[in-house]
Amino acid sequence: MKRMEFDSQGKLIGIDGNAVDYSTKKSHNVYENNTHYNKNTRLKKSSDLEFLKEDINFEPIIDDSFWSLYSDKGKLEPLKFSNGKTQEDIVREVVELIKNGTKLVLINGVCGTGKSAIALNIARKLGRASIVVPVKGLQRQYEEDYMGKKYLLKPNGKKMKIAMITGRENHDSIFIPGISCADPNLPETIKITEKNYSKIIEYYNQNPLIEHKSVPDIDKIKRISIAPANPYWSPIAPSAYELPLKDARKKKYLGLNNKEFIFYHRKPGCSYYDQYQAYIDADVIIFNSAKYKIEVALDRKPATEVDIIDEADEFLDNFSTQEEINLTRLANSLKSISPESESTREDILAIQDLIELEEKNKRALGLDENRIFKIKETQIEKILKKLIKNKDLEAEAVLDELNYTNHAIDVALSFENFLDESYVTFYRKEKDLIANIVTTNLSKRFHEIISKNKAIVLMSGTLHSEKVLKEVFGMRDFKIVDAEVINQGIIEIHRTGKEFDCKYANFVSKKFTRKDYLIALEECIKSAKRPVLVHVNSFEDLPTAEEANSLGIKETMTREKLLSMQSEDKTGRLISMFKSKLSDCLFTTKCSRGVDFPGDICNSIIFTKYPNPNVKSTFWRVLKETHPEYYWEFYKDQARRDFLQRIYRAVRSKSDHVYVLSPDIRVLNAVKELQANNLIKNEVL
Repeated sequence: MKRMEFDSQGKLIGIDGNAVDYSTKKSHNVYENNTHYNKNTRLKKSSDLEFLKEDINFEPIIDDSFWSLYSDKGKLEPLKFSNGKTQEDIVREVVELIKNGTKLVLINGVCGTGKSAIALNIARKLGRASIVVPVKGLQRQYEEDYMGKKYLLKPNGKKMKIAMITGRENHDSIFIPGISCADPNLPETIKITEKNYSKIIEYYNQNPLIEHKSVPDIDKIKRISIAPANPYWSPIAPSAYELPLKDARKKKYLGLNNKEFIFYHRKPGCSYYDQYQAYIDADVIIFNSAKYKIEVALDRKPATEVDIIDEADEFLDNFSTQEEINLTRLANSLKSISPESESTREDILAIQDLIELEEKNKRALGLDENRIFKIKETQIEKILKKLIKNKDLEAEAVLDELNYTNHAIDVALSFENFLDESYVTFYRKEKDLIANIVTTNLSKRFHEIISKNKAIVLMSGTLHSEKVLKEVFGMRDFKIVDAEVINQGIIEIHRTGKEFDCKYANFVSKKFTRKDYLIALEECIKSAKRPVLVHVNSFEDLPTAEEANSLGIKETMTREKLLSMQSEDKTGRLISMFKSKLSDCLFTTKCSRGVDFPGDICNSIIFTKYPNPNVKSTFWRVLKETHPEYYWEFYKDQARRDFLQRIYRAVRSKSDHVYVLSPDIRVLNAVKELQANNLIKNEVL
């Protein structure tokens, strides 16, 4: 073990031995930064972490079958599908495939299949597992469905321990009760700047681990100097380095690539830190996909017997390595790192010089946001390589998890094996220069995850076509297991008579006008049976306030109003009101997945347009240039799956019934195609 040594000011003064070449570091979660906290939201406490509780009165029930799901009323039987299989049959089939050596299994099951219960039973039979969901709403669904009145039993008869990992903004800090762990004034989150000097010195003096205190200058303060003032602060770090946290219980676990980590668990009681006990002893860990991808990139995710990815098609669609680095912010963040190593100081100065060169280039030649550069044509490649190369810089950054340098190092590691196939665009956000980096080698990216795990199960009701799976993602040795493949409920087409083909070319040629479109959309909203869900494909599909006024549009929400409402709604209040029937019309860009509106909660669905991906995005532009052979196949496949997912929000069971409307005839034609292929039950008005 290498020992990190610090002086009385908490400054890193040396590492015993040479720097270890490890590819992971810090407990930095890029999606946890800059969060918004609603004071009306109930913050979690450790008492809410069900997996930490032991039911001492529970009598174990030995159950070695392939199906286990219990409620207070006893064992719940598995669902039976139209193909004659049951949920238990799916579990058995997948488990046997994996035990016989298949590393990649895809489960094809539409909404209503009960894929979450299938996933948990696969985990129950194979051993420890990670389950990945695309949004927090699905995390909550697992928590509500299987961590309370319903439960599963392991073969030894004990209840499965199911834990979910959530961001700082969900947890009570305890250190300052009533504020979230994302609050920017905590010892572990406060920005180390001159402006905060008095508070920083207060935390420095409260740090129980520094024995001989002095009054440090602001540029000498490190996160390790002040974070321990919060007795609950409990970081995770590679075991190659020992943190000077004498009051912590050091809990070791094996991450990916055989890398060992230590959870420095200090005072228990804060649910944000206590939840990481799941890395040690939970049977199943539920991640959202953003957190999962970070933990896999860092190799910090615990090694498991199987990783199960729910809504896997969306997971794969978002799998293009596309990241942003705010170069201006990175240059400023590097100023707060003061290493002892001369070579590290030189690398920091070199990175800052490279950023300045990029700035000068953009000022001299102008900034064209639409221009795509090969990464080798810019200074970005050199910046990424220097961030990866210098392990002393990583060692400095690991202790200050909110320093933006950590994010830049994460991005550098994500692109380490893709630099020959990476591209970059630039834009300004206010005065900051932003680099948007992308690679379209999805096959290589996916196989990184495959190689790090023992087995992967992908579950979706809208799997990619087999051609896309093979050509785009490079899948070869995989098996598909069919669960329920016929959609539930009845879907009716509701025509207004004003529909037309809303493809871009028709507007360019002036075959149809913007006015034609807005009037057709208004007619859909007027004639739809309420309650109605309006899937807004793009804010530009909605009228401006000026257009609404000039055309007499009353029912269609303006784009300004929707932008304002969604930006202010941090907790999903608009969706909750719709589900509670407090509103009968929901305009949204956010309900394509993860939110369900069964029964009479939603009677009609309106598509503003057919949900084609944005061809102007960096990813699709680069893909068209680099892989024209499968560009259109992937593009159309993604549009098809997004369309189905949006319909499925309101069709969850056999008794569900929904009307589909749109000013875009392509939407109604797509429904007719589903009906013709017997993929949905139907009637046509």
